[in-house]
Amino acid sequence: MRIVQSPYQARIVPQSAGAANLWRCVIEQEDSREVVVLHETARKEDARCMALLELARLEPTGTGPRWSPGSE
Repeated sequence: MRIVQSPYQARIVPQSAGAANLWRCVIEQEDSREVVVLHETARKEDARCMALLELARLEPTGTGPRWSPGSE
């Protein structure tokens, strides 16, 4: 899953193939690919919530995040 809120993007990915119960929320700057925030959670839904909260914190201008098509 990917959530884009320029100049940031969040990726929600499994932590590893062998640990399907652990999820990682990685927020990067779009151009530099610099990791700004990294959270590890036990559920995909928690990782998504963390991504939305962190994107809101990073970009408080009121522009909402965009979901990329086919991101799930």
